[in-house]
Amino acid sequence: MDGKVMAAKLLKMNEGISGVENNPEIQEKLNPFGYTFEHISEGRILLDRATGLMTAQVKGYSKQYLAYGEFGKFWKSVYGVYMITLKVVRVAFTGEPEMLQRFNATGERNRSLSGWLRDAKILYTNLLNSPEALDVMGRYGYTFEKLNSEFQDVSEVERLHSKHLSEMGNAQQSTVERDEAFDALCKWYSNFRAIARIALYEKPQLLEALGIVKK
Repeated sequence: MDGKVMAAKLLKMNEGISGVENNPEIQEKLNPFGYTFEHISEGRILLDRATGLMTAQVKGYSKQYLAYGEFGKFWKSVYGVYMITLKVVRVAFTGEPEMLQRFNATGERNRSLSGWLRDAKILYTNLLNSPEALDVMGRYGYTFEKLNSEFQDVSEVERLHSKHLSEMGNAQQSTVERDEAFDALCKWYSNFRAIARIALYEKPQLLEALGIVKK
């Protein structure tokens, strides 16, 4: 259900429950039908839970969007740095196909995250573990520290992606919990509204005070 529609329904149900809580005459009319103060309190608990979970769900998705934005922006930046390093590697080892193959530096680049992570890890791991390669790359300004820093950024991309997936899972779970709580509230309120129409049939002004239209 659309969040705005749900919020409007929650507001309407709050009007009905609050109307009973704040009006002794309505309470007196409902008591014989089993809608005592305790029963109305059950509705209030259901309403507060559904409202709280709706707020949590909105926050959950906000955190997911923020995590995705952080991940996407950082990946774009790191990918750009990686591509520059890759081009330097291709220049540094021109005419050495075996070395280029070791660094997975030939051919088109993977655009998927998983594929790119694999390519980047192969490149940096093999560069960092090869004194010969480090010596060659050093001539182009690529020290061990510089390459290792770039490799750490690759790992950070992976961490931020995992964080986004975690936030996405949390947001989806919060939606399930919100919907379950809202369904339970709607069931309770549907019965309450039906009984209110019966109990207050001769008092339409009291029904109006609950936000319920007399049929």
